[in-house]
Parts: sequence; C-alpha cells; structure tokens
Amino acid sequence: MVEVLNLEPAHLNVAPGEGADHCKKLMHELPRHKLLRLVFFLMQAPIGILLPSFVLYLRFDRQFSESQISLITALGGLTIVLFQQAWGYFADVVFRKKQLILANLAISGLLFWSIAFVPSYWAIVCVVFAFNVFSTPLVQLLHGLLFSHRGSERWFGPLRAYGSLGFVVTNLAVAYVADRLTDGNLRFIFPLYAALCAATFVCVMPVPEAKVVRASDRPSFWAVQWYFLRRPPVAIFLGFVFLYQCAHSLSYTLQSILMKNMGADHTLIASSYSLAAVLEVPVFFAAHRLLKKFGAERLLAFAAVVQSIRWILVWKATSPTEIVAISALHAITFGLFYAAAVSYINSHAPYKFKASAQTLFAFVYFGWAGIVSNLVGGQVTRGGIFEQPLTNFLRRVLPFSGQDPLANLYLFSAGVAAVAALLAFVLCFTRGQMPDQPE
Repeated sequence: MVEVLNLEPAHLNVAPGEGADHCKKLMHELPRHKLLRLVFFLMQAPIGILLPSFVLYLRFDRQFSESQISLITALGGLTIVLFQQAWGYFADVVFRKKQLILANLAISGLLFWSIAFVPSYWAIVCVVFAFNVFSTPLVQLLHGLLFSHRGSERWFGPLRAYGSLGFVVTNLAVAYVADRLTDGNLRFIFPLYAALCAATFVCVMPVPEAKVVRASDRPSFWAVQWYFLRRPPVAIFLGFVFLYQCAHSLSYTLQSILMKNMGADHTLIASSYSLAAVLEVPVFFAAHRLLKKFGAERLLAFAAVVQSIRWILVWKATSPTEIVAISALHAITFGLFYAAAVSYINSHAPYKFKASAQTLFAFVYFGWAGIVSNLVGGQVTRGGIFEQPLTNFLRRVLPFSGQDPLANLYLFSAGVAAVAALLAFVLCFTRGQMPDQPE
C-alpha cells in the first residue's frame, strides 16, 4: 500500500541551531545572489553545443544516418525515464541538491569529452547513455534548488532568460569557430563542453541553499510520486506535455539537417537556433506578468496551437532562410510553453518536493516524450519504415510532389501538436492550483 504523505508544518522546521527567522532570510537570498544569473547562463551554454553542433558532428563527421542519430538522441529520454525521478527523490529526501549538481557537472563533463576518442557507433551509444544519466537532471536540480526558496517563483523567468543568452553565445561561438577557424571540423566541441561544466561547477559552489529539514520519518520514493499522480489536473497536464514534446523534440533536433540539405552553412544553421533563443529572453522576462494575467493553462494551449502552425510552415519552406524566420516562433513554442509548464507543476508541489515536481515534469517531457518522438519520428524520415506510407498518403491528400521525406516529419509533428492543443483546452476546464504547504 502506498503511504499517504503528511505535509504538516513540522516537516519544515529549520535545522537544529538555526532560528526560523534566519531560515526565512536565507530562503530569500538565493534569487538575489549575484552568481545565480551566471549559473543559469552557464548551465544552458552546453546545450548550445548539443544543438545543433553535436548532431551535425554525428551526421557529417561520423557519417551516421538520420535514423542512427535519432537513436542516439533518444538515449536522453531513456535515461530520464530510468533515473530522473530517482534524482528528484535523492535531492528532496536523501542528499542536498547542490551536492548532486556539483557531482553531476563533473562526471557529465568528463564523459562528453571522452566521446571524441570513441571509435565506433555502438561504443558512442554506450558513452552517450552514461553521459545522459548525469547530464539530464542538472537543469531540473537547479530549478529545485531555486524553488526551495520561498518567493523564488517570480524570479524564474528572468533567471531563465540568462540561460537562453548562454545558449545563444555558445551556439554562435561554436558556429563561428567551425566556419572560420576549423574548416567545419567540430571536434573542438568536446573539450569546450568539459570547460563549461568546470566553470559552472566553480560558480555553483558559493550559491546558498535553503536548509529545509527532512522529515524524521522519510517518505518512500513511491509515496512522493503518488502525491503528484493522484491529482487529476497533474495527470492531464502530464498527458498534454507528452504529446506536446512528441511533436517538438525530433523536429527541432533535425531542423539543422533539413537546413543543411537546403544548402545552409554552419553559421546560418546556428543563427536559426540563436534567433529562437534570443527571442525567448523577453518572453522569460515577461513570464511572471503573463502567468498572472492569463494563467498557465491558457498559455499552454496557445503555445500548442502556435507549435502546430510552426511545423506546417517549416514543412512548406523551400529555403533555409525561411526556416530561420520561422524559428522566431520558438519564443512561444518553447519559451512561453516552458515558463508556463514549469510554473504549473511548481504550483502543485509543496516546498518539500520542489525537485521531485521538476523531475516529474522532465520525466515526461524529456523522457517518455523524447523516446517516443525520436523512435517514431525517426521512422517517418528517410530510411524509416513509415517513410513511404506517409509519403504516399500525403501525395494522395495534398497538392504537392517531390517533398523531402525529412520535411514530411514536420507535417506529422504539426498533427501531433494539434492533438496536444485539444488536451490543453481540457486542462483549462480543470483550472485550479493545489495550495502550498501551510506556514
């Protein structure tokens, strides 16, 4: 039988020797901490290497097929499904969040660097799997560290905006070096990733952590999960997130290859990802006001509708510059969605389980949805088992000819996003937040 959690104020008493006033003061220090902006900047910077440079490295330096790449990118989702909730439980109940962040930064940086020396496809698959075990929980653990401080919710948007800037700077810098200095050789991304992890490690060390006492009778792992899953709004939200990310994951990842097939160079490809990230910044800064005015549910529904439109436009695009322009919609399909989704799941979490709430979101968003999107979506592209049936179907029902099988993935994704939008409208009718823990 799953135990029912008792979230009484006694579970939130401060550590021995520390007064309640000191604890409350500490809980308000984190959002104002000078280094936190830099931490968010550096935490997202390595993602500017993974997208799109690591994908391009696999495709054009290692000569892996799109189907092989989709398997590698699916590993992130697999490791999230297997380990993400365990990381959240460890952070909330067993270890300190900052300890886990530091350990995972060190290990993931070294593992990614080692990929440069791995000779074969299946060996790379194994190393990437191990890398994802330690790298995928980092962002959610950082969010848990932030949200464990009372009143920090309003700071998430502006801080996450610095993360988008970190992605942009790294993305453009890598593209510039690849085009101007290394003649397209991307092997330098591996030591660069490790260096960014080391810099983040140094900056995280002095960041304060709220000292919330563990319950004397620690809840079990399954009790923490059941606390969230037994709530219908949370279950509907997770179903929406699954469909939304199924439409988004592989489409966004393989956009770089679609542009390369159209004749784009590294700089133009990077500009599409960088434009998307730059336009996220004002959205994140405005996120708190937008959430107060419209509510997370309405913003999620709007983002799903825009995502469907975005992929239809990419499917119809005939040049890489068109795709760059369409990438402006990423500010909504990722920026607005992500701010609303993180806020929604955080509003259903007591302070005791902020990390578990974020890892549960990632468990579905980056985990199951990432796996299904990459495996099913990979079979829609060139060489996949669904390539020819989908192409034949589209030729019968739509007025086009000779469409790239990779482009057809985007029409498929648009349909999935439309279904997600319908579920988001259902979520709007279940509106209502769980109360936070009592003071």
